[in-house]
Amino acid sequence: MKKFCLILLFLCGAGSLFAEEATEDLPPVPEVSLPFPMGETLTYNIYWGIIGVGESKATTSWIWQEDRWLIRIRFRTRSNGVLAKLYPVDDVVDTLIDPVTYRPVSHVLDLQEGKHQRNAQTIFNWDRMQAVYTKAHEDKEDEVKTIPLEEESGDLVSFMYFLRDTTFEENKSYDFEVLSDYKMYDLTVKTAGVDKIHLADYGKTKSLKLIPEAKFEGVFVSDGKIELWLSDDERRLLTKLELDTPFANVKLLLKSVEGPGADDWKKKD
Repeated sequence: MKKFCLILLFLCGAGSLFAEEATEDLPPVPEVSLPFPMGETLTYNIYWGIIGVGESKATTSWIWQEDRWLIRIRFRTRSNGVLAKLYPVDDVVDTLIDPVTYRPVSHVLDLQEGKHQRNAQTIFNWDRMQAVYTKAHEDKEDEVKTIPLEEESGDLVSFMYFLRDTTFEENKSYDFEVLSDYKMYDLTVKTAGVDKIHLADYGKTKSLKLIPEAKFEGVFVSDGKIELWLSDDERRLLTKLELDTPFANVKLLLKSVEGPGADDWKKKD
């Protein structure tokens, strides 16, 4: 469950790491064209085999910080049922993005898994073309690392959301570069065919199958196979993710779509 929750950093959202200010007397939010709607909430059910073990949410919103409007992508993953008693999970991830350049400004992790807790943040300085990663420790000095950036560098969360602007074709291979923790990784995404994914509230939904291949420490694991499906429409929503390892099969299925454009996601045949 721990590895799978880290994989979900690009899927979920809620919690409160940043206090939002009242919008009175603030300038209007920028008019920008995004591959995802602001105010979107995606909810997913997580299964360990056939057993439901948790829920994930992904939200997008505006936040006023440092005298400017920023895009906030927030993730939250929580265990439920028996697992919540045996191994409680409550992971929150926040990424802030500049709405003009679409570059990440900060990436914050607040992970609580069982008795383990992890707090880390990455601050992006585009003037200096570097990012500073800080991992907090209670019993020793904080770990700090500086990472050089390239023009197209980005964190995993912002990358996955702006990936929705990519028009994928079947049976193709796409290469990307993504920052995870304090290392830059080459990520290859291979596409397969279009499948019909059965979703409880939406019926059979046509979705393109993608197979990501990379060794991300704590994100993509080398001892298991990951497959994911994006809806075959302009929204390109994640409809299903499956992690198959020698020890277990873990699945994530889209439960609900809320916010702008939600009416388009009605029950399908």
